[in-house]
Amino acid sequence: MASELRVDKIVPTDGVPTGGGGGIVQIKYAIKTATQSIASVGYNDTPPDVTGLSVSITPKFSTSKFLVQMHIGCHGTTNNAATTFRIYRGSTNITVGGGGDNRHGAAAFYNSNNTAMGVPASMNVLDSPATTSAITYKVTGFTNAGTLWINRLPGDSSWNTISTLTVMEVSA
Repeated sequence: MASELRVDKIVPTDGVPTGGGGGIVQIKYAIKTATQSIASVGYNDTPPDVTGLSVSITPKFSTSKFLVQMHIGCHGTTNNAATTFRIYRGSTNITVGGGGDNRHGAAAFYNSNNTAMGVPASMNVLDSPATTSAITYKVTGFTNAGTLWINRLPGDSSWNTISTLTVMEVSA
């Protein structure tokens, strides 16, 4: 006779006890299926939001960390164009690169040939907001030349993709 064990959850709903760390307390997810074009902006300008890639979450514990995962299907249209993505918690860029330069994000590509370039952009960030108040994570997109297309190739709507933002509260 075979035994069977059925459970609703392995980790308690309030997370792993202090010192036990690493349990997933809650997960929030956003998916973007629509296409979006983002026009070029200057390096010091605020980049526009990638619409639909925003997640609001209320932490259960002030000691929790948040694993934020972004994946974007994108396409740049211009030779010698730099493209970056940033993840913000509220108005704070949590993907600041080395040297504290707030202009750039962690996921980037540079098109240095004479053709348009399509790549997926992905990044993971572990954030420690130290609060139990509601917070919002969002993604912004930047290109310094031409147009950045989200979820499609320019001029070809038959090659559409999806983009996602996943936020997981991890107990300390």
